[in-house]
Parts: sequence; C-alpha cells; structure tokens
Amino acid sequence: MKTIVITGASSGIGKATTKYFASKGWQVIATMRNVEKEKELNLLENVDLITLDVTDSKSIDLAYQSIQDKYHKIDVLLNNAGYCLFGPLELSSEKQIIDTYNTLLVGLTLVTRKFIPLLRENKQGTIISVSSVGGVLTLPLTPTYHAAKYAVEGLMEALSYELSPFNIDCKIIEPGGIQTDFWNRSYQMSEGIENSVYEKEAKAYLERMTQPVSPNRSKPEDVAKVIYEAATDGKHHWRYTVACDEFIKHRQSMSDDEWYETTCKNYMK
Repeated sequence: MKTIVITGASSGIGKATTKYFASKGWQVIATMRNVEKEKELNLLENVDLITLDVTDSKSIDLAYQSIQDKYHKIDVLLNNAGYCLFGPLELSSEKQIIDTYNTLLVGLTLVTRKFIPLLRENKQGTIISVSSVGGVLTLPLTPTYHAAKYAVEGLMEALSYELSPFNIDCKIIEPGGIQTDFWNRSYQMSEGIENSVYEKEAKAYLERMTQPVSPNRSKPEDVAKVIYEAATDGKHHWRYTVACDEFIKHRQSMSDDEWYETTCKNYMK
C-alpha cells in the first residue's frame, strides 16, 4: 500500500484529496492543525489523522517523528495548507505579512525539508505542492499571496533538479477557478481598508471573488484527480494546471504593457 502525507487536509482541496486517495487504496496521513475538530475523515479506512501546524517547527518535528516511527517511509508529500491575505500591501500589518509567508512559503519549505529523508528511504517518491494560477500571473490586492506562490514555483523547480539523483519528482498543481469556500473561509483582510483610498476597489474585487460559485468552475474533487494523476503518472512533468489554461493563455497572448492596462482597467478603476 502506498502512502501519502497531506497538509491542510481539514477542508477544500486537502479534504477532497484525502478522500480520493483513500478510495484508491492508498494509506493517507491527513494532517491539520486541529485534529479533534475533524468528524468525517476519521471515519474513513486507510486515513490516519495527525496534528501538524506548518507554521510551528515543533509541530512539524512531532508529526514527522510520529510518521517515521509508524510508517518508516512515504511515497508522496502533498503541500496543500494555505490561505490568502487580501488587501493592499500598504494596509497589511507586519504580522499579517509575516504570517502569510510563514504559512505559504516558509512552512511549506520546512515541511518539505523535513520529509525528504522519508522519500529518499523509499528510493523514489514525489513532492507535490499546490500553487495557484496566482503563481503564474498576478492581480492587484493580493500581493503577498502572489509573492509566496511565485516563490513556491521557484522552490519546486529548483528541487526537481536537486532531488533527481534520488528519483524524487517535484511537481506543482496550479488551480484556477475552484468551487470551494476558499474566499469565505481561507482569507484574512488587511487592516483599515474601510474608509481608505483603496475601499472602493477592494470591495468590488472581494464582491466578485465571494459571489456564489460558478457551475463552470472546477470542484475540489477535480483538483484531487489531477493531484492523483501527478502522483501516479510516472512522468517528470512538473506543472499541472486545473481550470486555468485559458486564463494563462490569455495572459501569455498579451505583452506586459497590455496586461497592465487591462488589469488596471478591470480591477482598479
């Protein structure tokens, strides 16, 4: 039985991926900050819930030790934990900025570093990180999110070369529009947007992002299937897009100046 470790497994893509891999007969180690609150995944066969807060080095160490003692090796590590800090950089507090990078980039990096030995022990494996279309192109009012996702893309590409001698593949998943409550659950707001010079644009943007999801968007289950493909296809291909191909092609069809003008017109009127 193959084994996958998933961070941020309590909801959204992480929960859907846990269910999907378990249904395929994998041993799933589903990690999250508050295991005691999970009332669904704990009922599934082949699912082991373990506490792991990616922003806490001690928590990472304890989770790793528990997994090493019980399983000795793993086949796949899925970095999925994350959220978005919404708002202009000017109004984002130092703590908000640092917390964002600690979750999306620093924590992901530390978890990856910690679990590499378990993949090497297996003499093969795959590290998959959930990035975003926001790691390929940018929009206003989420600058720290984009910065972190761009950095994750660079990290994973560099690791794909670095770990190739050990037969460890490193892959990126780039979801676009997803039917999930991400914008209602997994975002924080910069401080003082109301009554600021950014209020009008910020409210319009947030309204667009939190409106009822379009039936044309992919579901978390669709992303889970792509993650499974990345984990099992045996290819060295390292970028997998979900529901964002047309958006990326649209960006690539435009010059930087054209994209700037279009983005400002659509989002910062």
